[in-house]
Amino acid sequence: MTAYRDGDGHGSIAAPTRAGTLSLTIGPRDLRLALEPRSVLLEGDFLSFEDGFRRRAGSGKKASERLGSRRLVVARDVPREDLGLWLELDDGGMRRVFGAEPVDLITEGGLAALRSLDALAARLRQALAGRAGDVRRAIEVGRGLDKALLLDHGNRLVLYKRELFRDRARRACEVHHDGTIIVVEKDRDLRANVRDRYGVSLLGDFIRFSDPTGLDLVRVAVPWVTREDREELARRFGELIHADRPVDAANGS
Repeated sequence: MTAYRDGDGHGSIAAPTRAGTLSLTIGPRDLRLALEPRSVLLEGDFLSFEDGFRRRAGSGKKASERLGSRRLVVARDVPREDLGLWLELDDGGMRRVFGAEPVDLITEGGLAALRSLDALAARLRQALAGRAGDVRRAIEVGRGLDKALLLDHGNRLVLYKRELFRDRARRACEVHHDGTIIVVEKDRDLRANVRDRYGVSLLGDFIRFSDPTGLDLVRVAVPWVTREDREELARRFGELIHADRPVDAANGS
């Protein structure tokens, strides 16, 4: 990793990735993230994308769009440690506009490369903190276009998943710390309430939310990802709900 920074936090940092060197350059009024031949440039309120492969082939050009109040968040993959940049769309969905995969950890220097990527991700997240709104943390699971995104707002988790033949992820469900569950089904919200983490489980491609007797209240399908990915999402949902559960003085649980 190479890095430099002035007193205002401007400068550059680089990290090895599976596809080459990822670089982040932060200036007084702009930010550039590049993994050649692709790059993302944030200048003021405008976000620009460039794909060198397409430009050389004559089939693409630099595109730019105004962010306005839309969120721009930095996500890390669990457990693969991918780095993703997600942009909120006008319709409230999210699209992954940039990504990088870490160097294989079993290769020589793999752990050092991951530490470099961690440092770059932390610097990028800090630089874009003002663009993330009330999102405290962003987590992604899955591979490629099949990635799902989980946004942590502190008192609630919001899951976005890709629809078939779409390159964007739409809001699929919300889990609130008080046990309120909102599942989006055909543009309508289905509501339920789960008492603790034991009401969150898996059934095939579904994360299911149930009452203390085991009766299903609502389900959310999370296809395109592995069972381990769904288990990670269910674990986080359950932990958030359980954290708000009053302590039972009789048994200390």
